[in-house]
Amino acid sequence: MGPELMLVLWWTAFAATHMGMSAIPVRAKLVAALGERGFLGLYSVVSFATFVPLVWCYLGNRHQGPLVLAIGHLPGVHTLAMAIAWLSFSCAIAGVFQPSALSFGAGGVTRARGVGRITRHPLFMSLGMWAAAHLLVNGFLTDVLFFGGFALFSVIGCAHQDARKRATRGAELDEYFAETSLLPFGAIVSGRNRLVWSELPWLGLVVGAATATTLYVAHPHMFGS
Repeated sequence: MGPELMLVLWWTAFAATHMGMSAIPVRAKLVAALGERGFLGLYSVVSFATFVPLVWCYLGNRHQGPLVLAIGHLPGVHTLAMAIAWLSFSCAIAGVFQPSALSFGAGGVTRARGVGRITRHPLFMSLGMWAAAHLLVNGFLTDVLFFGGFALFSVIGCAHQDARKRATRGAELDEYFAETSLLPFGAIVSGRNRLVWSELPWLGLVVGAATATTLYVAHPHMFGS
């Protein structure tokens, strides 16, 4: 079995179990049988057991197969990819510092604030942005399957979470969904929201930017390219 097919299979396994176990009917049955902590433990184990082999498979088969996305050499593409990756790390850490209304630990948050005005999924959409940045400069088939799968899963996973939260929390989040967007800056561009600089978690943005810079410097030593 070639690495391309293995990547597809591991992505399918990860996505199917990740979203399948969190689906409302399945989750309810598992929580009833295992308790909330038991469910979270099982969920974490299954996620780990499918995601680690996916990453391991890619790391062992980087830049293999035909070149299907040959744009990395174009002027400005590398700079754009680095800017997107840097921004994605900043937003991801900011999302941890300032959880959205859909995140664990959000408490009674039901309105958009700070980074939540940009996207209601700051952590996972940032992962999608990170993957898209890598896709711009890594165009071999195994690269496209891995990073393209990441970007696709981020969007589908966030949409799945939206549907689940709408079903479980109902009218409580109507205003939040009306004033936010899944895709970054979607609500701001459409005029449903605006960016309030004073609300942004600047410490999180600084930590994210520093982390991105450190990884950029260390990247050649960690991965060779």
